[in-house]
Amino acid sequence: MTHYPRQKSVAELTADRIREAIILGEYPLGTKLSEQKLADQYEVSRSPVREALVLLQTEGLVKVFPKSGSFIFSPDEQMTRDLCEHREILETASLALAISQNHQRLMDGMQDGMDQMLNAIRVGDTKQYSRGDLKFHRAIISGSNNHSMIKSYETTIGPLMALRTHLFRVRGIHLDRSMEEHAELIDACAEKDVSRAQIISIKHINHLSEHAEEEQIHNAQSSSFPAL
Repeated sequence: MTHYPRQKSVAELTADRIREAIILGEYPLGTKLSEQKLADQYEVSRSPVREALVLLQTEGLVKVFPKSGSFIFSPDEQMTRDLCEHREILETASLALAISQNHQRLMDGMQDGMDQMLNAIRVGDTKQYSRGDLKFHRAIISGSNNHSMIKSYETTIGPLMALRTHLFRVRGIHLDRSMEEHAELIDACAEKDVSRAQIISIKHINHLSEHAEEEQIHNAQSSSFPAL
């Protein structure tokens, strides 16, 4: 008996589009979302938009408050730490599995993501860079062939990618260092050096955490001054 993949509902398709917009920084963190404006933008009724926002709330991208509305998440220190630790656990475990079980697929996927990021830097396209970065790291997770790990990653990576895009724009993440770490990770995986690849991955994720902490300190200091 042939099994065909289930078609996504209008709400799920709408959630996909809103999710991508958040991750790519089209909506600033903390922004209040209007169901009607989203419905008009995506040419759907308000009902699937409402369902989409509830779905995105389960992924941590949206906060829905009764009588107040829906807002893009705004991460605090604890949330950032939790997300980075979660990603570190998944990515280091996936590297070990992918290198041993799906080495060529891992290498091809990482290189595709790397090429997309390099091209994005050449043309100055931050959205393309974000897509390339996501493709690079998804290659690691999908290479594990562990469906539970893949699902966990896909339902939690959104806020971290959105935070990375935000930091890239407001603080200017060091692209040279980031690209150097991506290249080092490819080299370690090419040599099937699991331990070295995991160390590089942890270092890469920790740099994002450090940037987020700097931004939170900066925001706290800025808000401490009285309004003029």
